[in-house]
Amino acid sequence: MQPVRDYELRALFLHAVEILERLGIPYMVVGGFAAILHGQPRLTLDVDIVVDMRAEHIAPLAAAFPMPDYYADEEAMQDALRRRLPFNIIQPSTGAKLDLVPLTDDPLTQSAFARRERTTYDAEGHSAAFICAEDILLAKLRAYKESGSDKHFRDALGIWIAQRGRLDLQRIRRRASRSELLELLEQVLRQAASL
Repeated sequence: MQPVRDYELRALFLHAVEILERLGIPYMVVGGFAAILHGQPRLTLDVDIVVDMRAEHIAPLAAAFPMPDYYADEEAMQDALRRRLPFNIIQPSTGAKLDLVPLTDDPLTQSAFARRERTTYDAEGHSAAFICAEDILLAKLRAYKESGSDKHFRDALGIWIAQRGRLDLQRIRRRASRSELLELLEQVLRQAASL
């Protein structure tokens, strides 16, 4: 199977946002889509969305992504929601994938969810609820600390460069310090200053 094409992933993203909003499921776009929106372009292979779902959302959500066009396993969704673990919706014909992450009690995630922003993300005027730039910067630093993947550090650097002058650095430093991410934030700032 060929890698998912950008337009295929964007089409799935548009569909997912429409479904989540129609079903009244509060959500926040995170991951690569948010890093690209607030930072610099890069390839992403899936769409990551934090969802504040309840059990009654599962059946209508699964029904909105019917087989054979999609793979959306209702039982897997129920189990994931009960255990607060991510689950996938996949479009087999394209390989496009949604990673839906149930909202957790984690303080960083909770505060980011409370501050999510409705943002226009394309020339056609489509909008969605995205994590804000400050929060995706911190989320990318945390992902880098946990995984060691340079992709997350590059995303954080790209966000800082693209958003320079629009972010409250003192607030970001305070929040990074509370989350034990201050050293990584300072690395981003030093690297950005050298570019």
